[in-house]
Amino acid sequence: MSFKKHLIISTLIRVFLIYYGEVQDSLSDVQYTDVDYRVVTDGANHVLALGSPFKRHTYRYTPLLAYLVLPNLLVHPSFGKFIFSLFDILIGVLIKWILLNCYRSNKISIETKLLKLETLNNRNKYLIKRKNEILNSNNEALPPKYIRMAEISAYCWLYNPLTMIIATRGNGDCVSCSLVLLSIYFLLKNEQTIVQYFVAGLFLGLSIHFRLYPIGFCLAFYLATQNRTLEKWHDIVRSILKPNPKQIALVLGTVVALGSTTALFYWLYGYQFIYESMLYHLVRKDTRHNFSLYFYLQYLSSTFDVTVLEKVLTFLPQLILILMLTVRYGQHRQTLAFGLFAIAFVMVTYNPVVTSQYFVWFLSLLPLCVKNFRNIGIRKAVFIPVMWFISQGGWLLPAYLLEFKGWNTFEFIWIQSIVFFFSNVLILQMLISNYDIAYNYKID
Repeated sequence: MSFKKHLIISTLIRVFLIYYGEVQDSLSDVQYTDVDYRVVTDGANHVLALGSPFKRHTYRYTPLLAYLVLPNLLVHPSFGKFIFSLFDILIGVLIKWILLNCYRSNKISIETKLLKLETLNNRNKYLIKRKNEILNSNNEALPPKYIRMAEISAYCWLYNPLTMIIATRGNGDCVSCSLVLLSIYFLLKNEQTIVQYFVAGLFLGLSIHFRLYPIGFCLAFYLATQNRTLEKWHDIVRSILKPNPKQIALVLGTVVALGSTTALFYWLYGYQFIYESMLYHLVRKDTRHNFSLYFYLQYLSSTFDVTVLEKVLTFLPQLILILMLTVRYGQHRQTLAFGLFAIAFVMVTYNPVVTSQYFVWFLSLLPLCVKNFRNIGIRKAVFIPVMWFISQGGWLLPAYLLEFKGWNTFEFIWIQSIVFFFSNVLILQMLISNYDIAYNYKID
């Protein structure tokens, strides 16, 4: 089937899940619809009444999300789920576009080098003209197998049951993920103009406004726009302090998008917007239950104030790992996608609060790296997702007993959080060790 037909099928599956969710919500105590969806809808109700969405208790998102689901109140209660599902489909399309651009970029690079050698030996006007066409073209034809590889990578997202369920339950994280992928798309475009880096910065700034986690990508984006490899720390520092025009455009676009949206909503809703949508997430605790390794610590210390030392010790491991991954993979356009995936994976794994919707942060980036795991083998390719889902299932059982049966399963949840943490650490180690920097592209 064509890629368009797969888009239609994956869209219909999401439509079915939305309607199935309405049936489950009406018949079962276990609700299909995410509680956050109801919170955002309530926030939209306050906006519709010309008030602040933050009047709704526990509304801790950008006001843009409340504006986005206003049709829930004007058209249909599930309208927002359809909007989020469209963003979900957009992610699959962007995955294909980004990979095709990567393959095309590598193809142009190879052909340019070959033609350069031929041109040096033969000053033929055709060769010179052909070389210039390749340098200025972004639409060079690719062999079908590489187009197929880009489409298969997109299917890894479009048919992922976890991501489909998260979007159709009414979670808006697919919006920030699509903005991150848009920023990657413009950053890696072959033209490499100042405008495209500015646009990449705009989408990066918007993604940070929606969710704070893309802040961890900023240094990698910044370093990927340089024209050389930096092997020493003082070279990296010098590169940061002496930016090139591309880096200036990227930073300017990010500041414009993030600064303008923040200033606008601060003007509309004041300090409450700053605290609820940004600062709260830095001090947030989930004393009920979550996947995080730090869950039980938060539960036992729920009556105490968070000390500075506790926050430092909590965030220091992931900060060190993010810096190491940024320096290792963020300096090169060819490895940027895997670097961003590894950074997102670390941020989720080591975060003090981890919920299922956070998984889309790195799952949306993983398909960009599938082509680089050609040496991973069938056994590991099966073992990794099976171990990941089993470790989640082991956590979900005691969490269900606590949430719906009222059993005291806090210690069992904590044990399973430890198992899940070390499973993630092992998975990331396996992916890094089997990552092949090459684009898996060769001239046949």
